[in-house]
Amino acid sequence: MGLLTTKIKSVLDYYIDSSFHVSLCAICYVLVIYNQNYKTIEISDFIFTDLLFVFTATFCAYNFIKFYEFYLSKNRPFNNFNLFSITLSIIFFLIFLFYFFSYPFFKQIIVLICSLITFAYTIPIYKKYTLRTKPIIKIISISISWSILVVFVPFYEVFDFHYLIYYSVIIFLITVILMIPFEIRDAKSDENYTKNSINVYGLQVIKKIGYFILFLILAFVIIFEKLYNNFTSQTPLILTIIITAILIRKSTEKQFKYFSSLVVESVPIYWLFLDFLF
Repeated sequence: MGLLTTKIKSVLDYYIDSSFHVSLCAICYVLVIYNQNYKTIEISDFIFTDLLFVFTATFCAYNFIKFYEFYLSKNRPFNNFNLFSITLSIIFFLIFLFYFFSYPFFKQIIVLICSLITFAYTIPIYKKYTLRTKPIIKIISISISWSILVVFVPFYEVFDFHYLIYYSVIIFLITVILMIPFEIRDAKSDENYTKNSINVYGLQVIKKIGYFILFLILAFVIIFEKLYNNFTSQTPLILTIIITAILIRKSTEKQFKYFSSLVVESVPIYWLFLDFLF
């Protein structure tokens, strides 16, 4: 039993550390938006291509950040996991490039904006400053990247502009909120390196801001639907907001290993499941 548990933990660790999980969560956002507008689980050709692109783009972006940190570190041994991850990242990067060059010009510009944000987030653009040097800029830059990648890349050619803005705002705000448990988890380790939002503003203040943003999402959705006379069931989103509020409340500095990286990061998966259910 102990050996089986160890094997399961090693598989789970690889699934998370290799960025498979965060990439899966990215395409779950796309599927939520797709399902809400097309009311079907049947994947069309256009969305399949973009799902694959969003998956590979997320995978490559997160591993680029990890590999850069690995490169800077002198205490991390190179092992088979690193070799396999690099090989897989190269393969996915080639897929990413294939679809990038097949996209129309404006779509390429959108992707380049995301890529530049990732680059500036990881590598110092002025002296030792990156986009994650300042807590607020860090959170905003990550949230903008997510909203552009999962909304504008798949849907800018098929949605009206106001719908693009609608979903971009929701994904942006949800991403901001989901970063709170990570900020709480990393508060101690960031304290002497680069202070995060918890170090600067305090735990309770950030949690209250998180609750307020959750309320803001709900208010924004209601106002949007009233303006455009597009009233639909928001039960999945409301339940997702409740789940997220509970996760924020349960977030502590001494959270268990998989709380943020698996349980919290899976919110898009919960939302997709609820959207199919209701």
